[in-house]
Amino acid sequence: MYKTRWRTHAQAIFIIIIIMSLLPFCTNEEARKWILITRALFEESATPLEYKGAGKLQGSVSSAAFVLDSLAIVIDGKLYLYSLTEGTWTPAQGVKSMVSTVSALQCCFSKDKACMDVSSCVLLYNLGSALEDQQVYMSSNGGSSFFNLPMAPKATEFIIGVFNMPTVSSIVAMLADNQRKFSFRHISENRSVQTDNHPMQDPLSSIHVIQPAGMRGHLIIWSPHMLLYSPNHGVVIVPVYIMGEENATLPPPKVTILQVATDDNGAMAVLTSDGVLYYGRAGLEATTVRFASVIDLSKDNLMLFSDYGDLMMIQAREDLLLRGVDFDHKVIIVQQELTRTTPPVQSCPVEQFHSTFAGELFYIDMGSTVHLSAVYIPSPLCKFFPLVTVTESKLLSLDEKCVEDGITTEGTKKYRLDIELKQLFFMEAADGTLKPSSSLRKGSLSTVAVDLMGRNVSCKDFNPLKAHILIGCPPGKHTRVLKDITTCTKGTFTQEQLQDNFSYVIPKTVYDPQHLFRPGSASSDLHISYSITDYFCPILVYHDTPWIPSLELWNGNEFVEQVSADFVMFEVNGMYNYQYLQSVEDAKCVSQPQNWTSLLSQQQYEPNPNTAWTRNNYKSCKDSDGPPLTDPEAQYQVLNMGTRNRILFPNYNGMYVFTAIVVDPSYSYCMLTTTFSVYVYGAFPPHPLPSCVALGIFLAIFVVLLLIGFFFSKRNYKK
Repeated sequence: MYKTRWRTHAQAIFIIIIIMSLLPFCTNEEARKWILITRALFEESATPLEYKGAGKLQGSVSSAAFVLDSLAIVIDGKLYLYSLTEGTWTPAQGVKSMVSTVSALQCCFSKDKACMDVSSCVLLYNLGSALEDQQVYMSSNGGSSFFNLPMAPKATEFIIGVFNMPTVSSIVAMLADNQRKFSFRHISENRSVQTDNHPMQDPLSSIHVIQPAGMRGHLIIWSPHMLLYSPNHGVVIVPVYIMGEENATLPPPKVTILQVATDDNGAMAVLTSDGVLYYGRAGLEATTVRFASVIDLSKDNLMLFSDYGDLMMIQAREDLLLRGVDFDHKVIIVQQELTRTTPPVQSCPVEQFHSTFAGELFYIDMGSTVHLSAVYIPSPLCKFFPLVTVTESKLLSLDEKCVEDGITTEGTKKYRLDIELKQLFFMEAADGTLKPSSSLRKGSLSTVAVDLMGRNVSCKDFNPLKAHILIGCPPGKHTRVLKDITTCTKGTFTQEQLQDNFSYVIPKTVYDPQHLFRPGSASSDLHISYSITDYFCPILVYHDTPWIPSLELWNGNEFVEQVSADFVMFEVNGMYNYQYLQSVEDAKCVSQPQNWTSLLSQQQYEPNPNTAWTRNNYKSCKDSDGPPLTDPEAQYQVLNMGTRNRILFPNYNGMYVFTAIVVDPSYSYCMLTTTFSVYVYGAFPPHPLPSCVALGIFLAIFVVLLLIGFFFSKRNYKK
């Protein structure tokens, strides 16, 4: 389990778009050309945004959304990106038809690539058009360029909305049919799932869909005569109920809905045509309570939540002096309104509800777990209890346990909620190892939330405890090679060498510049400058000893374990004068294993051993589905600490610089590589003559000496 400390709150910088709704001093046609941006929560005046791009526009704005540090705006049926930092305008590329709506979801809790990918996803479509006649466009680079998104259209389907829902790894489209019913279609890499149909109470053009911040999978669908809520990405859709009125739902009879506001903690507010304001919370269900205050509808207001969970009614007025717009504020204190409701809302019976994981991002690597803990202190008569939910139950298994954890100073029982999350969807391969199934994808996001079940609108100040789980490689996870720190003090290297870089020479007979293991491919000796800073001291290996490096897995500066997975090695400078102890037959392979020569020769451009053989293309020879066994005597080039395969060095004294790459795809999502040096010693100097010639000369000399001794001994005998 790993977590990141980076957190960015969406509320830190307020940038709000106002189109049409707050400009009473403009006609509808004029207001559609106004966009106001505020970075101070309407505390300062705002001037209309002015288009300064190429070409001439009529300026009719139909939709806008924030994308990274830009504002994506649909003007006259085309998408333009306005840079909030540079003030430049850029038209989007790849959009070949007229569009009306842009959709994007911003990920604000991390700078991890997976989170940035979510923020960079932009969807573009034409609201109300037939799906079979209209393309849905998708961008993965922040809206700069788009491509067609396959939607598998059916006859008489019309587009209401398209949304990015990363916590279920899907694009979700809201579609309507010609019978005034709507449904949601979940589109992912390997599946397309359609939900049940639900009746629409209003024309398609008046339906709005809100995707609240927080990535909990909540959706709010509303129109003047309809308010529906989905707690799980549109799979289940339920009405929004009114407390104190049996089976009463919003909106009440003969009343229409004017505005709906939400925040990232599950709060929602609904303003109706009779000036009544409803407040509620969205969890597994959505329940609201009617406020006593009545809103003056004679003035146009924008309703939104503040940082503190209170409601703000914003009214715009023209600033003739600055040729801009000023804003008037009215704050509705939610806690005060809750004390005046009928029936009254019970006071919060929870004393404490907190954790250390709220708002954090946790990483789950291959087969690992995450442990979370929350503190819950209820009053003796409290009927609420904490409930844990996870957005993607197909990726993570959830095990929770609530245990008594002492007593407070006031004598109230204290509880601790322990949560364990495990990665799911491993399948057993033919060789008995565990491998991730096709349903599991690196970079998948999920949100875990702990909320008080049954509290309805009580306990306003106790927000749900949320943590985000990322399936992928934790930052800082890497491999090291175990070294003897006394190597540099054993007299192998001089003090001058240890203080600076030194050079050594690789003979042209033992290396290949392109790493293809071809003897005679080098035209000259290779002079190498060895860096003590990069490689420190080398590992000392006796030339006649089978050897394998001891790989260790680390997370930052914390040791995790010895690497027990398959890995491969190559010599950085192309040296190939070493062999492997085991053959393919010795390794008990059932299919022909991969090797460096074949994988390097398959690369289109210049061979690169760093990318030729990795976890992305590794195939185990223990898999019977692999290529047939054709060369059982070939060297087996895959190493593992748990097998007998080792490196065999020749009768050669010298330096090797190896890179080890963990290739087992079921071990980690990380690309685990490490580079280290080895100094081979103890080899005798090479003989100047061939061994057969040397043996012949030795025998000849021995025979001559034997004959001389014989003749001398015979002569002495005669005397």
